[in-house]
Amino acid sequence: MKQTLRFWGIAFLLFSCAKEDQLTNSDGNLPFAPPAVIEVSALADSIQPQVVSLSTVPSPRVIQVPKQDGGYYSYPDENGEYQTFPLLAPKKKELLVLKDENGEVIKDSNGQPFLLGEGGISQFRTYSTDDGLALDAVNCSILDSRGHLWFGTNGGGVSRYDGNSFTNYTTIQGLAGNTIRSILEDSKGNIWFGTIGGGVSKYDGYSFTNFTSENGLGDDIIFSMVEDQSGHIWFGTGGGGVSKFDGEKFTNLTAEEGLVDNVIISTGKDRDGNLYFGSNGSGFSKYDGKTFVNFNETNGLASNRVRSIRQVQSGEIWIGTIGGGASKFDGKTFQNFSSSDGLAGNIVRTILEDSSGFTWFATETGISRYDGSKFTSYTRDQGMPANSVLDIVTDNSGKLWFSTDGGGVSRFDGSSFTSFTEAQGIGDNLVLSTLEDKNGYLWFGTAGGGVSRYDGRSFTTYSAAQGLAADIVYSIIEDQSGNLWFGTGGGGVSKFDGKAFTTYSTEQGLTNNEVWSIAQDRQGNLWFGTDGGGVSKFDGEKFTTYTSDQGLAGNVILSILEDRSGGLWFAAVDGGISRFDGKKFTNFTTAQGLIDNAVIRLAEDPDGNMWIGTEHGLGFLSNESIQSIASGKAVESSFFKSFGTTEGLPDNMILQIVPMDNRKIAVGTNLGIAFFDAPDSVNTDFPLENLEVFNSDTGYPVKDLTDGQNGMFQDSKGILWAGTGNNKTALVRFDYQALIRNKKTPTVFLKQLRINEEIISWESLISEDPNSSRSSEELNTFGKVLSNTERENLKKKFAGLEFEETTPFFPIPQELVLPYRHNHINIDFGSNELAKPYLVEYQYILEGYDADWSPILKKTSATFGNIHEGDYTFLVKARFTGPAEGPAGEWTEPLEFSFTVLPPWYRTWWAYVIYTLVFLSMTYPVYRYQRNKAIQAEQEKARQRELEQAREIEKAYTKLEAAHENLKSTQAQLIQQEKLASLGQLTAGIAHEIKNPLNFVNNFSGLSLEFIDEIEEELDKMESSDALENVRDLLSDIKTNLTKIKHHGGRADGIVKSMLMHSRGGSGAMEPADLNEVIKEYVNLSFHGMRANKNPINVDLVLQLEEGLPKIPLNTEDFSRVILNLTKNAFDAMREKINKVGPDYKAKLEVRTKDLGDKILIEVEDNGPGVPDEIKDKLLMPFFTTKKGTEGTGLGLSITHDIIKAHNGSLDITTQVGEWTKFSITIPKGS
Repeated sequence: MKQTLRFWGIAFLLFSCAKEDQLTNSDGNLPFAPPAVIEVSALADSIQPQVVSLSTVPSPRVIQVPKQDGGYYSYPDENGEYQTFPLLAPKKKELLVLKDENGEVIKDSNGQPFLLGEGGISQFRTYSTDDGLALDAVNCSILDSRGHLWFGTNGGGVSRYDGNSFTNYTTIQGLAGNTIRSILEDSKGNIWFGTIGGGVSKYDGYSFTNFTSENGLGDDIIFSMVEDQSGHIWFGTGGGGVSKFDGEKFTNLTAEEGLVDNVIISTGKDRDGNLYFGSNGSGFSKYDGKTFVNFNETNGLASNRVRSIRQVQSGEIWIGTIGGGASKFDGKTFQNFSSSDGLAGNIVRTILEDSSGFTWFATETGISRYDGSKFTSYTRDQGMPANSVLDIVTDNSGKLWFSTDGGGVSRFDGSSFTSFTEAQGIGDNLVLSTLEDKNGYLWFGTAGGGVSRYDGRSFTTYSAAQGLAADIVYSIIEDQSGNLWFGTGGGGVSKFDGKAFTTYSTEQGLTNNEVWSIAQDRQGNLWFGTDGGGVSKFDGEKFTTYTSDQGLAGNVILSILEDRSGGLWFAAVDGGISRFDGKKFTNFTTAQGLIDNAVIRLAEDPDGNMWIGTEHGLGFLSNESIQSIASGKAVESSFFKSFGTTEGLPDNMILQIVPMDNRKIAVGTNLGIAFFDAPDSVNTDFPLENLEVFNSDTGYPVKDLTDGQNGMFQDSKGILWAGTGNNKTALVRFDYQALIRNKKTPTVFLKQLRINEEIISWESLISEDPNSSRSSEELNTFGKVLSNTERENLKKKFAGLEFEETTPFFPIPQELVLPYRHNHINIDFGSNELAKPYLVEYQYILEGYDADWSPILKKTSATFGNIHEGDYTFLVKARFTGPAEGPAGEWTEPLEFSFTVLPPWYRTWWAYVIYTLVFLSMTYPVYRYQRNKAIQAEQEKARQRELEQAREIEKAYTKLEAAHENLKSTQAQLIQQEKLASLGQLTAGIAHEIKNPLNFVNNFSGLSLEFIDEIEEELDKMESSDALENVRDLLSDIKTNLTKIKHHGGRADGIVKSMLMHSRGGSGAMEPADLNEVIKEYVNLSFHGMRANKNPINVDLVLQLEEGLPKIPLNTEDFSRVILNLTKNAFDAMREKINKVGPDYKAKLEVRTKDLGDKILIEVEDNGPGVPDEIKDKLLMPFFTTKKGTEGTGLGLSITHDIIKAHNGSLDITTQVGEWTKFSITIPKGS
């Protein structure tokens, strides 16, 4: 049978995948089609519903449930031959109950045994040495004021737990002894550890201070400790009475002063300031600061061996005894409780009141919870790692932590979730369906184990061996007469009247023997949804079957619901949903706005709204819409609303839906259960308010749910039962009201700082005292105490790092100042959420470094590298995302940590002073020399120009008359040529004169670099020292500056060469050349040069070169510069446009050639920003440039124009601002 179900499940998933491409979510923008309406009476006679009367078919099989094994049942098979199978009595299994030390069941006053826990496996999480705990035998524990847990072990020292890891302390760190019997945090935040034989240790977060009998302590065995209202610490000793420590000295009180005994194993206090001291055989003492009042068995105490004393909120004092159970003391009388009252055991070691007001007792045979009227106990059978419990502590979120003898520490997450499996008596671990009958019994249909009845104390299982139709039970209902109906996988449907099973199958007219859903309408008719056969109606006398032939949306019916108008709704996993009013089917699919056609579940909430579970999300149909549909009003738009993972659901596969009594909607998915508030108003779109998710990711024992009818079910007590697809959790009992919710926001703290990815023992950098906290921190950081050499190396590595002090418990340096070489920092942080730290989210920011807060993260570390010099503040905040009350789920106030990063030495103020002095000392002589040379040069040039002009005037005068008319015609041209000639002469003169000092700069900077290399070689021969290192650094900086001087001198030299070339003009020889090949070569060279340079851009390069051009006379070397200059300018212009317009702009460069007869046309066109008119006429002038700073010389286009004129060609520029620029060159075919 299990194999059959698994096969069906695989087929179901394959079917889902096949349909997935056809399914679309509901959207108001999608086309809407009115629902299909099919009148059954209007159908042809051949497809009218099939009706089968019981009077015309074999009688249903009836089997009386046997009371004992040994019976048989015979029935005729399809061939008429009788088959026989054995009948067995139902299987019954009692849940575990409390027993005494002899194994006898303990019963209450009504004769009922005490059920252990909630009957199943509770939510316990165990921590052991595998998780880092020092030892699995744990004697005592406390929660400190920072929200962290401390566990004292029976020989392994102390363990501190911060929610992520354990930190262990032993005698190696300075603890007085490794067997810890008691722990106390005083009002100053110090942690005290009472040892067996070593006295007591005080830990201030830095180091241990130990006190023994030599210091005045009454005895070196410390069983217990308590702090009084004055801040004095009292120690219960193993023979020295009690010792009071006032911070300076010990005062000892013994039996001579009236103390009940000199061996004190427990201490306590009440809110009036009285102290209590429990002995190991004489009762206990109450001390008011002056006198002792003693109590023992003669006063009514349960036992004279007092192991625990605790006052609860009501003011009563609970006393845990060894052997007598517990006593509740109201100041006058004792009320005693023992195992006969339901207490787990009579050796009570610790008593604690939790945040809900329950009182807990740690015993040698388990733990017990007292609610004021009864005890509920938990043992290993409910998930505890061991039965012997020595201490209890509660954390800030209300979770309980139990210290066990040998089992480590166990955390109890409350009684909200309890799991039941075959071990507790359920028929099979896969529970498909659930029902509560009128007697309050719960029935669980399983996938192969039949059906199990649960009465709160035992499971009784019925299967085919008792007469059930089959052992797979998909659906269960109770009819109006109190009969139970079970829809089975393969056997049809069985009716159970408490004594016998009556089975109906296809032989009696049922449409299919796989019955997935059952419902009874208000007329008493039963409706059976089947796997492939549609739905059968049974009125007690006949079956009437409806399929897709009669208008049903599909033939695989997983859910049936009757609405408030009496209409029946059918969920078809193969076709959507149908509403049947007895006459017609109205069908809804994705075409009408349904989120998905694969519908699994239907449920009605208290307001009459319908919730629809599908394979691809959750659908919603309001009661108002249902009434409109029922009234037959015209449907013009979608009624449906849809929800999925986008709205917060854990998964879109919706398997179960349960409207809860508290106006919550519980939705079971493939990835756990979601709870949200039922909507108050459905007139508009509404969110899933107060959504909570319960699954393995949020720390709860549930993941995927089963898909039978009522596989998730709320009973009459408000408990939610859910069948899961996991053998470990099987059936889950979920008490939503018992959830432990955080009542406080988490506290954020810093755990560790790492510099340059290295962990540091901070005390090792500043402390010289070997007995200080230095050794303790080194042990916790490195796992050992550093040697002197290792410590000195650590100090040397982090030399220059400064801080004032470190914080206790987690050493974080305060007022931290980092040298620039240590400007990489890692900050580890956390919170005091101990039970579920993975549900805490964080955000952080480093002010001065980050612009915004980080994304919301669950990571608990932040890394910042290459931090520039300055002051910084790190802020981190947290919030808890699990179940919380009030503001407990809100963001905390940010925790701050500030530090400073110093500049590197070469960016300090004194370095800049040196740079300024060096610069001035180097530049002033050069400036004077160059100024004098320039003055002399200019004077000589002026003299030469005057002489030249005089000669020209004289020549012009003698020829003036002859050339008068000619000069008039060429006057404008001569004026321009004169200007250019003068400019060329000036350029040549300036270039020649500037080149001399440039040669001086270049030669002497190169020579200086060689001198520095020689100095560095000599320094390498010397012994290393800090002073030499500083000299090296300074020489390195000077070397860098000289390199830059030489670089820029070379650049100026290049400019001068360009000026000389411009002034001289080209003089290369003309030779026939293939113009197209020259253009191809140098356009590609320019393009790849641009791509290899900084700031490359993407350009669509188009060459349109006319084929068959003849070779023309070219100075190829000069003409290549024309192509390079024009394409380079085009790339620069398009890069500028990309920077202004953005990435949507697509750069394009076109180069074209065309035969014009006696000339050849060359065009270079880009789609850059264009050239304004006021600039266009200046483009060919020497030294004119549109580029910024030193990016251009202004000679490129001027040289280009000269080269073109040298080839007897012409250059034209056309442009449209913002769109394009085109350079057109015409060159004659002959020279």
